[in-house]
Amino acid sequence: MFYLQIFLPAGLVVFLFSFGHILVENDYSGVYFIEQSEELIEEENSEAPNTTEVNSENAPGDGNPVLADKYNYLKIENVFTGRLLDTKELFSFELAIATYQTNVTADFFIKAIYEIESKLVSEVSTIAVDVNHNDLATTEGRKVLTDKILKELNEFLVEEGFNPDIHYAYIINYNII
Repeated sequence: MFYLQIFLPAGLVVFLFSFGHILVENDYSGVYFIEQSEELIEEENSEAPNTTEVNSENAPGDGNPVLADKYNYLKIENVFTGRLLDTKELFSFELAIATYQTNVTADFFIKAIYEIESKLVSEVSTIAVDVNHNDLATTEGRKVLTDKILKELNEFLVEEGFNPDIHYAYIINYNII
């Protein structure tokens, strides 16, 4: 009786699995594999140029057709706080930086930036000292502030011997009290 309780459900599952696969057509389901007729393959080969050279002029990004470009970001793990110069209100904001490079170089760049994150925090802190109410309260002010942060961080990276590849800076959270 014990073996019947084990093998009967297992046999039923195998039977239903096999029966289901017999009934399902695999021509247009895309589940199993793609079958192309030889006529389609020959037609595609005749349309494609027979050159083996890779043309990198039309490739996006840095011209590498093999490695696709991607966005990669780093949230700076610090909350920048201070007092607004004009209204004497307290403020805080968080920052994220992003790069757009090939897949591998973007990952290596973000890892390198993560290692010098404390230096980046000190650079952003010098900018955060001179913040007015309109810099954080308005969209245009935040745009000007992030552009200023982006410019200063890229200049700092050049001084440190890195490539200035920070392409975007985002204020991801801000508060004015």
